Amino acid sequence: MPLSISCLPPTPRPNLRSTSASSISLVSPHLIWNWGCHGPRTIGLQPHQDILPPLQTLQIRWPLALLEPGHCRGLAPDGDGLVNLALTIDGTTVTRIEPLPRIGGSHLPLALPAAVEPHCHLDKAFTWSQFPNPDGTIPGALDANFREHQHRSPAAVTDRINRALQTAWCQGYRALRSHLDLGWAGSPATWEAVTHTWGVWSDRLQLQPIAMAPLELWDNPAGVKLARRLALLGGGMGGALDHHNTQGSPWPDHLAQLLRLAADQGCMVDLHIDETCDPRSRCLEGLLDLLEQEPLPVSVTVSHGCSLAQQPPEQVRRTAERLAALHIPLVSLPTTNLWLQDRPSTRYTPRLRGVAPIHELQDGGVMVAIGGDNVADPWFPGGNFHPMELWRFAIPTTHLHPWEQRGLTPFTSAPAQVLGLSWDGILRNGCPADLILMEASSWQGVLATPQRLRVLRDGVWLP
Repeated sequence: MPLSISCLPPTPRPNLRSTSASSISLVSPHLIWNWGCHGPRTIGLQPHQDILPPLQTLQIRWPLALLEPGHCRGLAPDGDGLVNLALTIDGTTVTRIEPLPRIGGSHLPLALPAAVEPHCHLDKAFTWSQFPNPDGTIPGALDANFREHQHRSPAAVTDRINRALQTAWCQGYRALRSHLDLGWAGSPATWEAVTHTWGVWSDRLQLQPIAMAPLELWDNPAGVKLARRLALLGGGMGGALDHHNTQGSPWPDHLAQLLRLAADQGCMVDLHIDETCDPRSRCLEGLLDLLEQEPLPVSVTVSHGCSLAQQPPEQVRRTAERLAALHIPLVSLPTTNLWLQDRPSTRYTPRLRGVAPIHELQDGGVMVAIGGDNVADPWFPGGNFHPMELWRFAIPTTHLHPWEQRGLTPFTSAPAQVLGLSWDGILRNGCPADLILMEASSWQGVLATPQRLRVLRDGVWLP
């Protein structure tokens, strides 16, 4: 039967990982996985939500690069870098991993770890229809975003966040880091919506809030208060820095204060930085200068970095070395950046790609993650919180090849490490039974056809 992507409304679900074994009764000893011409289906009873899932066996195709080395001995991947595996899943955990012969296994579904979104904007998702940006420019997006701020209400933002998280959950995400417009008009509504939604979803999704705020906010008492509230939610501090919005401003002083405040409050930092194709934008270098001059116990991530791609190769190499030495990852966001960048006042076909130099950064030892960024808001009219649609867009535009380890990790283990998650997405005995399965069995199949997914979370198949 065809796959059905549907999901229950966001009502709290018990944390199956903490369920006492003494109170468990098994509904069915095995779950049989069949793969037919119309997609996968399960045969047997679905476990009830308040008991541990039954023992399951699962046959899949899996990237060798995402398999713990101890399980790789004797395995020869195919041209897609995939191997055939049989998994035993006991309750919420993968407890046994066995190789399967490649012959006759090409029909098996390609599987991946549940997805991680390292950079999104939940609070303004799905606002394009009310606040469009038809010319697709950054000034147009700023204007529409400002108008939306004037109309924000807790109910509207709560509805958008719930809709976004329900969609992401159903389509295989396990964690999201969201930048939230705080420090502007509409901030009270945003914060109230966050307090309403974070707890409801905390048993399903790991969520990290990052305040997208004016840089000067962090240099006054209101910023200190906000940082304390973010720390309680395991969140962080942010803002936007590029050549166009820092001219004539004391931004290095504000940035230094942000870093010190983050260290004091135990917050992470994630900055929108150099989100422009103007090669004069060197804010990333200013950030690195500050961190080298005053090392601080703070986790820093940088997002975008578009202008770096327009700088000389030697400058890119040096910046990559400095990022790697400071253990600072970069999140590249190709959907929004390819949509917004290189749009002059008169329309012409874009010449510049507007994407950070991912391969050169990787060559320099920088961890690079790929994020989805905006979804149906003034900054980008597309997007749908579907992880494989992001892959299908980003792979041809970035030339990241998923059959190679350095092309695969930006979508899988790197986002997990950026968020500091306990599971890095590497398949091993004892890892969570959090998987997404494709209809396709090869990367070519994934790229050729939109994928309807089957999602396994905590050992339970989502309906």
